[in-house]
Amino acid sequence: MSTKTKIFVERNLNIILFFLGMILITLFIFEVVIPFVIAFIITYLTNPLKIYLDKYVNETFSSLLSIIAFILCFLSILVLILPILIYQIQNLVLLLPGYLEAIEIFLRNINTKYLFTEKIKTVDFTTLIKPIADSLINSSNNIIDNSIQFISSFFNMILIFVISFYLSLEFNKIKKFVYKIADKSNFTDFHLLIRDIDVVLSKFIRGQGLVCLVLSVIYSLGLFLVGLKFGILLGIFAGIISFIPYLGSFIGGGLTLILGFSQFGISHHLIFIAIIFIFGQLFESYFLTPKLVGEAIKLNPIWIIFALMTGAYLSGFVGVLISLPVAAILGVVVRHYFIKLF
Repeated sequence: MSTKTKIFVERNLNIILFFLGMILITLFIFEVVIPFVIAFIITYLTNPLKIYLDKYVNETFSSLLSIIAFILCFLSILVLILPILIYQIQNLVLLLPGYLEAIEIFLRNINTKYLFTEKIKTVDFTTLIKPIADSLINSSNNIIDNSIQFISSFFNMILIFVISFYLSLEFNKIKKFVYKIADKSNFTDFHLLIRDIDVVLSKFIRGQGLVCLVLSVIYSLGLFLVGLKFGILLGIFAGIISFIPYLGSFIGGGLTLILGFSQFGISHHLIFIAIIFIFGQLFESYFLTPKLVGEAIKLNPIWIIFALMTGAYLSGFVGVLISLPVAAILGVVVRHYFIKLF
């Protein structure tokens, strides 16, 4: 062990053990931690509203109003959007074999016209496409089942909102207490670590959330106007995965173009779809992200994908939702401490 590494470990051993212990405990009781993590995210989202309401009413009432406002927004989205999404997903599952057959016929025609090798002519495209189709259908069904199962759990929903209320009530006090401990801490740059975590969470939960929301609206509206079936579903999906730099737009745009081709064939509609996604990517890169998120997060795309896969493995759809804020926090910790070892 080098002298630099030895000094670092000696100075920061307690905090290293603390974070490693927290990670291990979280893995063992992940299902128990989920409601608290979601409640924390809700509290973080509603805290600006709570601070504003504190000017006019007492803290208890402002906390209650901010959580009620979130619940109303959440229920409005469920009532307005969820039935449409479920309907479109069900129709997509039913029509997907037909779309894949159309793509297969197109590939066969290309093969017949331009490829002359007998070996290539006898390729069975069905055997290549069917596993992909089955995987997509199973994934869609699993996402629907997991989402409905979690949302329908009345106890979990009530528990999350109750925890959110109490967290909101004490959030600013907890924040001041943590800052006070950080300022008096002997750990190297611990106070800077806490402040950076606060900034990253604020930028990520609020800023990146708004970016995904705006892009979902742009993509859904654009695809709906183009006349693409399942345009709302694909637009929301493309907007949500836009937090993965470049890869999100590539996946969303690629899937949409494939379905657009299966519906319209080679036509001007595909150009319109491409324009929608190019505009969305440029608008996100040069306006939304700089204004709403900035450079505070600094999450590598590989780290994002790893976090998503880990969250999905540990707790399915809900794990995916909470994996990115956790990844953002771990990213700050790594940059502050472990990167100094090298």
